[in-house]
Amino acid sequence: MYERHLITALDTSPLLPALREILTHPARLDELISDVGVPQGCLVGNTTTELVPQDSEATEIVTRSYRRFIDIVAGALRRAQAAGEVTDTRSPEAQAQLLLYVVQGLSLVSRAGLDRMAALAAIDAAVDGLRV
Repeated sequence: MYERHLITALDTSPLLPALREILTHPARLDELISDVGVPQGCLVGNTTTELVPQDSEATEIVTRSYRRFIDIVAGALRRAQAAGEVTDTRSPEAQAQLLLYVVQGLSLVSRAGLDRMAALAAIDAAVDGLRV
């Protein structure tokens, strides 16, 4: 389900506003979650911190999920590079890997509280680094 959402969200032009929207989800958890008892953070990120590497099945699932994120985002970045929207000084896979680290890092930090404005500034820095 998340993959379909990601593919749909990134099948747009211009790409950078869609990428920013995806990256801001962890920084906007206070807006997105209003019920006190609802778990916070990303399921894959939480699984990573709680079960990997002790659980080989969880490790395989998480590895596959991260790989799919990179593949989907790299495909969108490749199209944006061809359109001249995104810098081509780095490979789309390296750019996608960086974005994975940003979104998962924000998901993890959001569990302990998050300076929302600092998080959004970091996201903007990451997105601006992709611009031509």
